[in-house]
Amino acid sequence: MLKIRLARAGRRKLPFFRVVLTEHTKSPQGGYKLVLGWFDPIKHITEIKVDAIKEWIAKGAQPSERVAKIAYKKTGDDFFKGYYTERERTKAVRNPDKFS
Repeated sequence: MLKIRLARAGRRKLPFFRVVLTEHTKSPQGGYKLVLGWFDPIKHITEIKVDAIKEWIAKGAQPSERVAKIAYKKTGDDFFKGYYTERERTKAVRNPDKFS
């Protein structure tokens, strides 16, 4: 099965991710078939080929949750919203007795 996921690049403490199409059994940094874009979490810059991602999904590839979130944030297209779940973020307090 083909997956569309992130492959980390860049150096230590300066992450940079490629959006790649790869076989699900291979490591993301290993061999990948196609680069569909990139994502820079430090500068919050994203360049993805949305048409190519939609085309590969139509052929049966599965996007990871993170790729679907990035694509949805970039395009605002509800097509990608079905591939991830919205989770409510709650901050947990480690020792609640300490703050009472």
